[in-house]
Amino acid sequence: MNIKKIIAIIASTALTVTLLASCGSSSSGKTAKKVTKDGKELSVLRVANMTGQPDQYADYIGMEQGIFEKYGISLETSEYAAGINTVDAIATGTADTGLLADFAAVNRIGNTLDNTNLVIFSDLSSSVSYNGGLFVAPKYKDDLDALDESEGWITSIGTVSEYFNWQAQTYLGLDPSKHKNVNTDSISTQISVAHNGEASAAIVTGSAIKKYEAEGWTQVASAKDIGINVSAYLITSSDFAKNNTETLTNYLKALDESVKYINDNLDESAEKISKKYGIEPDDFKTNWEQYSIKLGLSEEAASHLDEINKWAYDNGKYSNSYNIREFYYPDAAKKAFPDNVTADLTKADK
Repeated sequence: MNIKKIIAIIASTALTVTLLASCGSSSSGKTAKKVTKDGKELSVLRVANMTGQPDQYADYIGMEQGIFEKYGISLETSEYAAGINTVDAIATGTADTGLLADFAAVNRIGNTLDNTNLVIFSDLSSSVSYNGGLFVAPKYKDDLDALDESEGWITSIGTVSEYFNWQAQTYLGLDPSKHKNVNTDSISTQISVAHNGEASAAIVTGSAIKKYEAEGWTQVASAKDIGINVSAYLITSSDFAKNNTETLTNYLKALDESVKYINDNLDESAEKISKKYGIEPDDFKTNWEQYSIKLGLSEEAASHLDEINKWAYDNGKYSNSYNIREFYYPDAAKKAFPDNVTADLTKADK
């Protein structure tokens, strides 16, 4: 998963009052409607896909191969540019399920505790093999200790980029309390800050790497070495989950089979996805192979959310501490993949 895209996606998770109110009043909690195709009754499931993410590709290939209909699902997909849009679609009843990344999940729930109707019903993926990593301005290349009390770290306040910076500072043995944030809202702003010598360090990935290198910045640690990991989860409303457990169970089974089909027919799938979404086949294959996709609810993925949740609360991202595991809905995953549900949902995150 491309970190630049994930950071840009999660950067949009600032909430409006209107959306806060809508979180508790989803109209998607009703039983999924039924349609008949070729004499077979299917449950309609509306999925909010995030552009370029693995669920979008697996949903598409699964529909092309008739896998979802095999499991009694008539899949309707809609595409959104950012995770905040997928969760808003669920909160307002426009969609039944969607994908949300780790920081966005804990931040959204943490900021809507009194109103939220969101639950996590399955892990989807994790990705740790990113290109890029920690880049520093020229004068810090050979003296990383000097980063303490330097100009500051490029970030987007309120997004996962703050957490990534904290991970990098900890990895280097630096004191995070001595480091300032340099807030930016776009790659172009970041490059301007770097060009003007107004920042000292940044987590950089993807196409932004060449732009930073053009300013003389140097990579001093890889994202993998730092331990940067973005995980994605499937979410729905609690009402929809309770009323449509069997539909969600069948969706998970079909999604799993669709993922396996892509893995077993990678070249063919890459060509189809290229024609549909315009991504070069080789680029798709490179991106796809970065994902570790495993449906279920693992203790590892839950612990990952615990860590981010604790960091977010400790750093003032929301005012009340809470247990993210209380916002899990395990029933569908247990029915679909009982061996893959290992998360201890009685365990506190403190």
